Amino acid sequence: MHRRLWLLAGAAAAVLLLAASATAKTQATGSAAIADGTPAAAPFAQAWAQVPRTPAARRAANVVVFGAEQDIDGFNTQLSCCNEYWAAQMGGNETTRGAFELNNKGQWVLDVASAGSATSKGLTYTIKPNAYWYWGGKKIPVTYKDFVYTLQKIDDPNTNASQRTGYSNVDPTHFTHKGNNQVTFFWRTKNCSTDYPCGPFSNWQYIFSTLFPSQALAGLDFNKIWTSCVCGSDGKPVSDGPYYVSNYTKGQGAVLKANPFFYGHKPAIGEIDFKIISDTNSEEEAMRGGEVDAISPTFGLYLAPLKSTPGITFNQVPGYYFEHLEFREGNAKGGDSVTKGSSNVLLRNPWFREAIAMSIDRQSIIKTIYGALAGNTTPLNNAVYYSTEAQYTPDFQKWNFNPQKALALMAKHCTGGPTSVDPSNSKIWQCSGLPATINWSWTSGNSVRATSEAIAKAEMKSIGIQVNDRPLPPNVIFGSSGLPSGDFDVAEFAEVTLGDPSDFYDSWRCQGAGNWTGFCSHKVDTLLKAGSGELNPAKRAADFQAADKLMSATVPVFPLYQRPNPLIYKSSLLGMVNNPSNVGPTWNIEFWHWK
Repeated sequence: MHRRLWLLAGAAAAVLLLAASATAKTQATGSAAIADGTPAAAPFAQAWAQVPRTPAARRAANVVVFGAEQDIDGFNTQLSCCNEYWAAQMGGNETTRGAFELNNKGQWVLDVASAGSATSKGLTYTIKPNAYWYWGGKKIPVTYKDFVYTLQKIDDPNTNASQRTGYSNVDPTHFTHKGNNQVTFFWRTKNCSTDYPCGPFSNWQYIFSTLFPSQALAGLDFNKIWTSCVCGSDGKPVSDGPYYVSNYTKGQGAVLKANPFFYGHKPAIGEIDFKIISDTNSEEEAMRGGEVDAISPTFGLYLAPLKSTPGITFNQVPGYYFEHLEFREGNAKGGDSVTKGSSNVLLRNPWFREAIAMSIDRQSIIKTIYGALAGNTTPLNNAVYYSTEAQYTPDFQKWNFNPQKALALMAKHCTGGPTSVDPSNSKIWQCSGLPATINWSWTSGNSVRATSEAIAKAEMKSIGIQVNDRPLPPNVIFGSSGLPSGDFDVAEFAEVTLGDPSDFYDSWRCQGAGNWTGFCSHKVDTLLKAGSGELNPAKRAADFQAADKLMSATVPVFPLYQRPNPLIYKSSLLGMVNNPSNVGPTWNIEFWHWK
């Protein structure tokens, strides 16, 4: 499980989660490892050719087809390249179960572990005696070595980690174990830094919620594994969860098959095929036409026909989807992946970001893209808490839609712009010799975000700010040369989180692994660090609330709304339960079954 996944979009959103396709490898499973990485899984088409094309036939064959709206860049979601929502859904969640799992009520429940505890000194886990890895048919016990391997690889400075939140508090060299099934780790007490803080981590159950197979991956480069499979060094599938990935081809899909060695509830569905359908409207049509049995798409008005389609269950819950704008602050230093800057250094100025924020009518965007499906969705005004959480404070509401105030702010710092808010305006402000022009990036194929950008573009034009369209395929925008590199001005995307404020620690702190904007406030850092390590709930909330208040003063990011999370499926497919967090609909995949 992962704190924050990026949804890129074809409709999607997040963790927080991203993807699209590139040339797919069709190398057969079992071929030799490539450059210290892992080879490709068997081709998707090989298995897809045998999948029945009607719901009734799939039901008879005990097969489920799930429509996935994004391709992925790899299954190792701990890496900055591949920390993608659909990577988790198409194989990550089902193959790398950890000590705890987050259920649909936001509660941590034991998974691979039969017991787990935390103290001011450290963490202790007891592993279930019947927990095994499936490795190409071999039955390998889950042991303390898998916990150690996971921690050491994520904490390794040479790992291109998407973030190390929580893990970085744990000393990777100091641990004890009793046999193979019990292990105790200790919090760091020396050589502390912002990247590797000392002391407890308050949301400690998150740590080791994903495990990696130490034996199957021995000798491989962690930065190169699982680009086209979830497999061991020999290319054969590996999993400690209810399913293993048998087939995958970039741009096409992935095939999961039931793991006979799974320690939990025996999976009821024999095979689950994730078919990539990157166009949101095509995804809706596929669901309505019976080409797929379930979808968890980007929420939007285009889904409305499915609410009244016979034989389909339409479920939606307020998700932990942080739909927002990020502003690249010129060439300011961000995380390790950031090597480029924005096209306009004006974005380093808080007043420019404030003007952009006040020029955007977020409620109008919500109403337009969601219509009758919007329900009680309103603009989100916090960058660490969701509106459905008790600790939420509307700190960003000071930047609510106010085009007249935005215009006045531009006039204070720039020249040559319009004298009034005018939709037909053609004048562009000049500010310190630079035009008030920005590039707006979003995931191509996402009708929801395309509409959002079009509305904002027209609104900004009316006050003298020019917006250039820059839609990019999911795997490009979230690839190494996209947003993680800092090559953007303004970007709209969603992050899917676990619903805990510490999920944002590495994104908002100075030079954090997930910081692509270059925003840096040492006061914010201090508060985020304090909140992440505070075990007293009231003090913890106060730290995060204070951090958000400081952030809202300069608008390094601009929250848009908390996106509803839909799960739409055949009514004859039982056991599906929506989950608001980045764990997504596959959190209880072993309980899915046909009626």
